[in-house]
Amino acid sequence: MALCLCAPAAAQIVIPPGASLDAPSGSIVDLSCSTVDMQGTLNIGGTLSVDSDVTFGSSAIVSGSNGIISVGGNLSATGPIDTGNNTVVLRDGCIGNTSQISGNFVFQNLTLSSTTGRTFVIPAGANITVLGTLTLQGAPGQNIQLVSSGGGTAVINLGPGATVTRDNATVNGGVQIGGAAAATNIPTLSEYGLMLMALLMGLAALWHQRRAPGATGNRRI
Repeated sequence: MALCLCAPAAAQIVIPPGASLDAPSGSIVDLSCSTVDMQGTLNIGGTLSVDSDVTFGSSAIVSGSNGIISVGGNLSATGPIDTGNNTVVLRDGCIGNTSQISGNFVFQNLTLSSTTGRTFVIPAGANITVLGTLTLQGAPGQNIQLVSSGGGTAVINLGPGATVTRDNATVNGGVQIGGAAAATNIPTLSEYGLMLMALLMGLAALWHQRRAPGATGNRRI
């Protein structure tokens, strides 16, 4: 039987270093429109649902597997965060129709989902990696929008074997999913190589001219 732990409609919940927030297997911990400042350990095996912002501090740790971290606001990290073998979902929440992912995150599975045409913002320079499945899921006539900020290209890195599922989603040109194609090196010649090539081309042209009819004055009539 699922256990639901619910917080007041709007509050700030701080998990300090050394403390933990537990969502054991089979449970649903619903923090409603509270914001969460995670400085300690998140033990996840069930579902943690937050309809507002979640911040992972530099001392934060995510422990456990097969859990769901469901966020209805912004998701940010002030230090590197590996969310483990879990699924992180960004979705419609309490306020506004925009969510931002910022910081250094490694996700096993990441889902960006909305039924209201939500905009998901990834700042240029954010370090986001998906190892398993990246899901971009909008609704008919309500495409989600994936955009960058900061004037540069925002990159979602994909691990080896990672997959992308995309439905009713618009990815702005400033967002790159997966690494850029490797540039192909074009061989070039040195200065001496170019001089030798020019000399050979000149000799070939001279040889061709000398063999052409009328190239000498010895013509028979």
